[in-house]
Amino acid sequence: MAMMLATRRAHQSVLSRLVVRQQARTMWNIPMKGLNGPGGAHITKYYIVKPGKDGVEYDDFLLALPERDHLASFSKDVPLFIRYLKVLTDKENRSEAFLAFYERAKTGLVVESDVYITAEELLALMWKNGYSEQERNALQFTFPSDYKFHYPELSALFDLAEEDTYKFCMRQRIEASHIGELDFDKVKRKGLIRDHWLMFGVGIFTFKYFPFFNYYWGIKVFGTSMWCYTMWHLMNRWIAKICRRNEHMAAQKTAQEVMDGEDAIVTSMRRFANDAKCVEYLKGFKEDTEMKIGSYKKAMAIKMKDDLSERALKQLQSLATFEAGMGAAMQELIVKEAASSFKETFPNSKEMQAKAFTSALKGLAGEQLQADEDPVGKHFNDAFKSLQGVDLSKVKANATGTLAERVAFAQQAKDLEFQQTFMVTPEEVAEVKKLVSQAKSGEDYDFSKLPAEASARLTALYTSINAKVGYALPVTAGIKEIASTPDAAANSYIEAVNAQLATVQTQLQNARLKAFAQAFQ
Repeated sequence: MAMMLATRRAHQSVLSRLVVRQQARTMWNIPMKGLNGPGGAHITKYYIVKPGKDGVEYDDFLLALPERDHLASFSKDVPLFIRYLKVLTDKENRSEAFLAFYERAKTGLVVESDVYITAEELLALMWKNGYSEQERNALQFTFPSDYKFHYPELSALFDLAEEDTYKFCMRQRIEASHIGELDFDKVKRKGLIRDHWLMFGVGIFTFKYFPFFNYYWGIKVFGTSMWCYTMWHLMNRWIAKICRRNEHMAAQKTAQEVMDGEDAIVTSMRRFANDAKCVEYLKGFKEDTEMKIGSYKKAMAIKMKDDLSERALKQLQSLATFEAGMGAAMQELIVKEAASSFKETFPNSKEMQAKAFTSALKGLAGEQLQADEDPVGKHFNDAFKSLQGVDLSKVKANATGTLAERVAFAQQAKDLEFQQTFMVTPEEVAEVKKLVSQAKSGEDYDFSKLPAEASARLTALYTSINAKVGYALPVTAGIKEIASTPDAAANSYIEAVNAQLATVQTQLQNARLKAFAQAFQ
């Protein structure tokens, strides 16, 4: 063991003498796939490329033999391991170990980045130590083959001390001559400026006696070169970090712009995805259009029939309601008119007053009254009997006459209201004929000659008269105007279509008014 350590120390001493320069990042290298991060590519002193990271230096663990505090650390997310550990600890009754590990790793497990063993190495160790095939399969099928088990995970998984798992992982990495991450602040060369200017002073005093080693070459050339060399060693990491970060951000921006452009191209191509089917659609356009127009005409006729039936039914219901209301109002009117007639007759009739007094006395005496002895009851009975067998249509209407005349007056008023509501009046007929005569043009009609007020009045009469008789017609053809578009060429076509629609609407309106006018000739 002592011989092995001596051999390693000797190898380390030889390499340290061969590689005496301070490590610097190569800035003008070519980006490689897998290393395109914010830090770019970092070439180690062994000319092995690693991903560049801020504050990280790479070295061979076998030669460097780093201390624990020299290793670079990071925060590791372990959700998959926590789920596996939960199942394992529940099976082994180690819930306290799971809770302790969960509290430590819930905000991120802070570990040394290169103190681990791979999943394949762990499976090989489990096979060597006699673990069952079921246990090995559970681990193999849960974790990917490139998963890295760091020493805190191994400690919780196998219930071992962390110090032992740390030493074992470091031994595995050292034996594999692993080039790992070290904390640059801990392993960087100390006294850099002192060594550089010590070299400058020794060089000045050594070579000042040489020929041609004058003030200009010694101070200006050699001194300025040493100053630039010192500044480069001090600032190369900072410059490389900024350059790599800006390069990475520019690459990310370019990649995003490329992806956005590709998405825009795909979106544009989707608009023309069905262009190849246009010829097929055009071949069947005529047949489809004729079939749809036929279906549209049928649907329009059915809709007009349903509207006409609905309007006629509503009109009949309105008639029945009006007649029922008129009968009830007539009964109420007879009672009111009989009472009004009694109020007008009783103050002027001595006979009714005497009968009323006599009937009151008999009532107070408790005697039974006859039907003709009560003036109120006798008056109402006589009034109702006077209406029996009377034809109210032949009775002269009088608002202050007999009961029959009063009822006839109310009946005629209701008849007039019925005619105004449900029948075309002579006044409306005369007004329609007058307006239609203004639009007469030979044997035909030209309703465009009507003034605006006359045209509006004729339209209103057309609507009201059709509503009275319970006749329904669609107001429009059911076609709306097409909205304009930003395309000027398309707008010209749309305007032509809208003009044709307006012409059709005008022709339909003229045809309806013509049929309406002919009905009054």
